[in-house]
Amino acid sequence: MKNFVTTNKLNVAVCCLAFNVLSAQHKFLVQPAFEETDLRKENSLIEKTAPAEILYRSVRFNVLRDFSVEKEYYSKIKIFNKDKAEDWLNIEIPVQTGESLDKYDVKVYNISNGKVEKISIDKKDQLKENFVKGLKFYKVAVPNILDGSVIEYSYRITTNNVFGLTHYLEQNIPVVYQEYNLEYPDSLAYFFDNTGNAIVPKHQVATTESRMGALYNIYRFGYENMKPIRKELFTKDMNRFRGKIKPELKKFTTKYFSYEEITDWNTAAKKLDEIDNFGGYLKSNVKDIVPENIKTYYEPSERANKIFGFVKDNYKWNRKDGIFAEQTVKQLVKTKSGSGADINLLLIMLLRNAGIEANPLLISTVDNGILNIVAPNIGNLNFVLASAKINNKMYIYDATSFNSKADLLPERDWNDFGILLEKDKGITLSLKNTNVSKKEQTIKASLDIENSIVKGTFSQKDNGMYGIESYDEFDINKDKYNESFKSKYGAEMKDVESKVLQNGDFETQMKFSGNSLIDVVGSKIVMNPLLFLNKENELFDQTEARKHQIDFISAFDKEKRVELEIPENYKVVSIPKDKKIRTDDKEISYSYKVETVGNKLIITSKISTANNTYPKEYYPVFKQIWKVISDSENQVVSLEKKEG
Repeated sequence: MKNFVTTNKLNVAVCCLAFNVLSAQHKFLVQPAFEETDLRKENSLIEKTAPAEILYRSVRFNVLRDFSVEKEYYSKIKIFNKDKAEDWLNIEIPVQTGESLDKYDVKVYNISNGKVEKISIDKKDQLKENFVKGLKFYKVAVPNILDGSVIEYSYRITTNNVFGLTHYLEQNIPVVYQEYNLEYPDSLAYFFDNTGNAIVPKHQVATTESRMGALYNIYRFGYENMKPIRKELFTKDMNRFRGKIKPELKKFTTKYFSYEEITDWNTAAKKLDEIDNFGGYLKSNVKDIVPENIKTYYEPSERANKIFGFVKDNYKWNRKDGIFAEQTVKQLVKTKSGSGADINLLLIMLLRNAGIEANPLLISTVDNGILNIVAPNIGNLNFVLASAKINNKMYIYDATSFNSKADLLPERDWNDFGILLEKDKGITLSLKNTNVSKKEQTIKASLDIENSIVKGTFSQKDNGMYGIESYDEFDINKDKYNESFKSKYGAEMKDVESKVLQNGDFETQMKFSGNSLIDVVGSKIVMNPLLFLNKENELFDQTEARKHQIDFISAFDKEKRVELEIPENYKVVSIPKDKKIRTDDKEISYSYKVETVGNKLIITSKISTANNTYPKEYYPVFKQIWKVISDSENQVVSLEKKEG
């Protein structure tokens, strides 16, 4: 695609977004004055039941001649129902490495005793710093929010990142008006990648103007009365579907440096090989890092696994993404901690040093959006994996996750596409998780009739991708992970112990008790024999037509098993009915079975899927099957005291 800005003529090249150069009748960058009518507005005219709506939002990216970028944000939000508008009661300002928050201002308007009340927050000590995956957020918990409040906030960030200029247009609440403004000198050139829902602006301007002797390109887009995007469960990330504006940098020219459009992934591979903290890093000396008995192990695939295990055992991920190394190998060996690029590029070098053909596999993680492989752009890649070719078969590794294995990767890595770098070639790959993940939940319980209590032990064993995700949650915050079982199931849990088993499964065991799990009525006991496990089900309750494919990321087998000891002086008078179903194509199967073995009731509930993704047309089938699961698992058992 050609650069679309020239000195004498404006050529507009847009991917999936078409617009004309228009006269600027509509006024942009004019913040609306406060109006009391906003406070008295009772509901959104776009969607009557919306808990909140954006009245006005303006985003402006101004690239200066020194290639620093001023990012200015202004929003005015109306709260109709604060109990259902949790996402909009806190303001989060993401600040990446090398960026600075120059100013911010928050105002809250309410009606108090018939008069307008205004609260201002503008001091930096009122901000709280939070870190998520290595990214810093300034967070403001907005005070005094009531039904009817109007929140007005603005902030400005200065950065040197001329790539990160994306703005999402669609939100989970309506937007009355929003605008996007991009201004940059002629030494740069962008085109607009509008993957996701294509949204046509109501107002638009594309023009040029002279600023201090430099030609500036100016793009402004205004949007009105936008409906909210519906969140759908079982999608990898809704951001891949949200309408957005994403300028892709195609030209970057300075006195000392020139960046030109990458036309294909082979060109990207060559450029990366020339960069010190990528290609240069891969040429580092690593010959004395791995013990000799590991790197000379006779069987190649097992040798690779042993090297992979060595890296996982000795180097810890600091939660930072990126494809470029952030420290030297010498520093990494000393600190034992590094970014995803530091660790996985080291793994590649160690595999190569052990005689194994290994190469980088670059991806965009799930939360970074789907990779557009037909429009090559290094800036869209944010993670590097290690690949190895052994006996003409390729294996993929991610050493940032301790519980991962060859070809068994964390959920974040399974994002459809990757770019394999082999010498000076960039090869596009389709990535699909063909593993089956398993979850086994087991309860062994007895009844304390006198105190109306059920007590026993509960264990959860996670295998495959589930084992990776559970361990990572545990590794990040052990106490929070162990405490999550109590909040999830509502029973009293104690003596919680979690560990990785020898086969790689992640197991958590605990003791439990609960007085809300049985009903004692005279000489009878009525209870759900699955106890608290009937709460552990996916939700297929969407009433609107499904828009996107159903994506579990991994095929799965899930089993719940309860062994319930019946008191000697009680007998079973009614038990749930068994159920067994399977789709004609054998893609989904479910079984529910209740057995009596001696003085025990054994209840088993199993659900399996054969694939990780299904077309959206499958949604009614899932909805029907999960209705069967719910009906089966909500059956009760009745016990009666024996006579005499």
